[in-house]
Order: sequence, then structure tokens, then C-alpha cells
Amino acid sequence: MDRPSESGHEDPKARELFDEAYAVFKTEPSTAISLLRDAISLGCTDSMVFLGTILIDSSDDNDRKEALDLFMQAHLSGNNMGSRNLGYCYAVGVGIDVNKEKAAEWYRISGNDGNAKAQCNLGVLYEYGHGVPRDFRSAAEWYRMSAENGCSRGMTNYARMLRDGIGVEKDPQSAVEWFERSGSPRAKRLLAQMYLSGKDIEKDVKRAMELLESASDRDRKAMYILGDLIMGTDRCRAIELFKASAAKGYDEAIQRLTSLGEEIPESTSRRRRRGSTKSIKS
Repeated sequence: MDRPSESGHEDPKARELFDEAYAVFKTEPSTAISLLRDAISLGCTDSMVFLGTILIDSSDDNDRKEALDLFMQAHLSGNNMGSRNLGYCYAVGVGIDVNKEKAAEWYRISGNDGNAKAQCNLGVLYEYGHGVPRDFRSAAEWYRMSAENGCSRGMTNYARMLRDGIGVEKDPQSAVEWFERSGSPRAKRLLAQMYLSGKDIEKDVKRAMELLESASDRDRKAMYILGDLIMGTDRCRAIELFKASAAKGYDEAIQRLTSLGEEIPESTSRRRRRGSTKSIKS
């Protein structure tokens, strides 16, 4: 969900109120809400979006309804974060029932207005056929727009399509460039896998290891792959990586630890007992 970090309103008083709210919203939410309402009275659309992101997490139905109204108000006033957040709410069922068709409509509105995250979101819906017909070409096109507008996830997803030639002509070198531009842990891991396979680009295990090291602080699959690569030379660290990956719910790491007779991290055991399910983020 989009949450602005600053206000672009022309009135300096509105910007000042927004900044004060942003500084205290985590520790003094009631104060932040009051400040944002004052900024909204001056017509600050970023404050509408910001307040909406606070109220949408409330357990009170009226607060969640107000949040949706604020996102709509921001959208009608020309703020594409409002329309993107409406899409997100429909996509995952925040404050409203899940409706992928409505999510696609709002993502399209926001994406057509230049919101890079919404463009990526709509690409995901097209790639998996949620709320729209499954269409890889459309997915790749929305990912491309998102990537060119600076969204890291859009860059990574567009690179995937280029790597595999899905929805777009296969172009491994361009895929490498977009993975590098993204720089996200996931992008680094996917690029490392390209270097490890040597299928479409020159094999480079050293570069792959560097990328996996960089990604392994956050990406659970990178943790597992790196652990697998170093198992023969550094068993202790490999097992640590498997455990870190398992703690994030990665099944292959859990299976690997089981086969090695190692203890499964307690946090993972609790999640598995609760029967957690996988989902696709839009």
C-alpha cells in the first residue's frame, strides 16, 4: 500500500502539518490523525492517503470505511496513490471483500496515471489471470512500464519475462541489466541463478556467490541456495543458512534440515502447525 513520506501541497502550512504527523504517527497515532485532518482541511491529498493508511488497519468498521473514502477522495483530487491503494484493498481484502476484478480496474486507473507500483500490480494480475484474462504479453508490457518508471519489483518481473521469453522476445542480456538495475534481494538471487546455470549467459560461479551473499540476509531462497553451494566446505554455516531459510517458511530448507537430522526452527514449527497457506501477492 502506498504511504507518502512527504506532502507536495502548495500550502506550506499543509506540508508542515504533514511533516509533524509523519514524525509522530508510530508513537502518537492520535496526534498524527489530528494533524492530518487539519492538513486535509487545507486540501492536502497526500494527507488523505496517509490518514487512510492509518485508519485501514483499524478494527473499527467506521475507520476502515473512512479510509476507503479518503483513498477515493484522494483519487478524485488527482492523487494516483489513492487509486492504487483502492486497488490494493480490493486485491487482498483490506477493509473490503476481495474482488480481483475491481482491483484490476483500480490498478489500471492508477497505472495509467503513472503509478509504477500499480503498473507492476496489474502485471501480476495479468500474469496469473486474477481479475483479468491471463495474458503474458499484457503482463510483460505493464512490467516494462513499471520498470521504466523506477519500480524495483517491476524491474525484477520484467527481467524474468525477458529471461524466459514469456510475453516478450527472449533477451537474456537485457534480463541481466534489469536484474542489476532492480538490485532487490530477489533480483540478485534470480541473477545468481542465471550465472550458476550458464545456460543463456557465461557461467560465473564467483559472481553468483557474491550476489547470493548479498541477497541472503533477506531472501529465503538465496539463503538455501548459498547454503547448498557451501555445504561441502562450510557445513556449519550452511546449516545456519538452511535454518534461517526454514524460519522464513521455505519448504526445501525444512526438508533439507529434516534429512540432515537437524532441528527445525521453532517459529517455523508453530506456523506449520497452524496450517499456513501460500498466496500470490498482487
